[in-house]
Parts: sequence; structure tokens; C-alpha cells
Amino acid sequence: MLKKAKRTIILFIIAAFFAGCAGTPVADKSKSGEIAPSDSDIMQEALTYLNTPERVPDYNAAKANLELLLQKYPQSKLAESTQALILTINDLLVLQLQLKNEKHALDKANAEKAKLRKDYKSSEERYQVENIKLQQENEQLKNDIAVLKKLEIQMDKREKMLK
Repeated sequence: MLKKAKRTIILFIIAAFFAGCAGTPVADKSKSGEIAPSDSDIMQEALTYLNTPERVPDYNAAKANLELLLQKYPQSKLAESTQALILTINDLLVLQLQLKNEKHALDKANAEKAKLRKDYKSSEERYQVENIKLQQENEQLKNDIAVLKKLEIQMDKREKMLK
């Protein structure tokens, strides 16, 4: 499911990139005399946070830039793509959280499974030792019974001889 979300993001990135190339930059001078970034510049910066092969994409930074784009340029041609991309990033972040929680639960279950296996193995060893002891005790009792029978037979013979 994570791969599907990544593919969707990549498609939105490509669509937004092409949509951004079609627009004309808007020069907005702030009080300090610097030119404010255009909607396509902000979109490009957000896309660089998402499309970095050498490190993990920074979805929160990309989302912040996309929200800034919507705030500064609500009537931009990129507004719809930006909103869709923000929703996709939100879904992806939710999926990542779910995946993290499921991995944690799986690790916990695997630890419990390992503990149960260890307990089972030790119990099985104890029962095998106890079984061997019981078998030995059983053999000893059989031998004792055989000795008692021999003694009883000898006693009967002595009694008959004495009579």
C-alpha cells in the first residue's frame, strides 16, 4: 500500500511540475526589496523535499511549502494540484504511522512468540527428565515386586516345611 501511495505522489509531482512550467512567475517585492518566490518556485522547492534519491523524503517540509503556496497564491493554477498533493501527503503520513504501529505490534508479538517457545522448550525438557525419573522408579517398583514375590514364595515353602 505504501508503494501505491508513493506512485500516486510521484504522479502528482509530475503533474504539478508540468502545471508549474505552464505558469508565469509573479514578481512580488517585499519591504526589504527582495523578490518573493513565485508559486512555481514554492512548488519546485516542495518537490525537491519529496524527490531526493540520496535521503528519505521530508514530507512535513514539503507539506509546509505546499500550504505556504496555497496561502500566498490561492488563485494559482497550481492550487488544485497542491491541494491534492497535500491530501496525498497526509494519507502517506497516516499510512507511515500505521506501518510504524504495526511493526511495533509485530515486534512485540515476535518477542512474545520467542518467549513462549523458550518456555515451551524448558517445560518440555523438564517433563522429559521427570518422565525418565518416573520410568526408572517404575522399573525399580517392578523389581521390588518381583523380589517380594520370590520372598513370599520362599516363606510359603518354609511354612510348609515347618508344618
